[in-house]
Amino acid sequence: MQLLRLRPAFAGCDVTYATVNRDYASEIPGQRFRLIVDANREQKVRLARSCFSIFRTVLSVRPDVVISTGAAPGYFAIRVGRLLGKTTIWVDSIANAEELSMSGRKAGKYASLWLTQWEHLARPEGPACFGNVLGELPAREPAPAGQAATGGRPLKLFVTVGSDVPFDRLVRTVDAWLGRSPVKHEAFAQIGRSTYRPQHMTAAQFLTPAAFQEKLAACDLVVAHAGMGTILSALRQRKPILTLPRHGSLGETRNDHQIATTRHLLRLNAIDAAFSEEELLARLDAAGSLASATRISDFAPDSFTSRLNEYIHARRASRAR
Repeated sequence: MQLLRLRPAFAGCDVTYATVNRDYASEIPGQRFRLIVDANREQKVRLARSCFSIFRTVLSVRPDVVISTGAAPGYFAIRVGRLLGKTTIWVDSIANAEELSMSGRKAGKYASLWLTQWEHLARPEGPACFGNVLGELPAREPAPAGQAATGGRPLKLFVTVGSDVPFDRLVRTVDAWLGRSPVKHEAFAQIGRSTYRPQHMTAAQFLTPAAFQEKLAACDLVVAHAGMGTILSALRQRKPILTLPRHGSLGETRNDHQIATTRHLLRLNAIDAAFSEEELLARLDAAGSLASATRISDFAPDSFTSRLNEYIHARRASRAR
């Protein structure tokens, strides 16, 4: 999602996109697409398979530049690219708002250009900051007065927890709220690997990217974990989004980066958020009065993408001499 927002930076380039889910080919119709193996640090065998699949892809594509926004496969791509003498660019995910990701810290020594998307994380020795994929956000307009969820029209909710790890706490809390609400709301939940089965909303484990966008377009409010893919998609469609960040201490993710991300995005006035089940219930009670979302542009700010484009073409020119 973040790399697609950087597409203007690839102007004048012959681009091949590689990711871990074949369904994402629908996001880039007509573009070259390669499938690589996903893995995380706990999956030792899959890590080896992921590294091999990336090595094979880089050998086959023979790129001048390898660019990634993160996670283990992205780190391998940077390492393989550097090993084969390619220009390598690491753009640490905007989700890492208080510290660089583990992959980002390790990738820095192998990246020709090492970037963070938060100015306060930039250092003279690296990483640098060219900007972030959100850019400046205009102020959100308040919702019409008196339009509270419990006293006004029924709402269509889209609940989504992503696909990596379960998030029963979010699914259970929203389901409980729907069950007690005096207004009959309509809700659909993408619950991933969550073990809790909702009683008051239709649910599916996973959605294709196309189905995800359809559910998003049809809803009045998104209720989600603090995943950047979901947040960026909601802002692009100007959908209000209420997030409950995962807690590392509860085993919902490896660390508390979602809490940090949520705090920083709240300061940017990009989202609404709750940090506990009780707060989420209270925010849902007033869902109709949440501020409407601002709509972000289709791409990252030109100040970011043009600078990245200049760097890419300068490196290609210097290597050609």
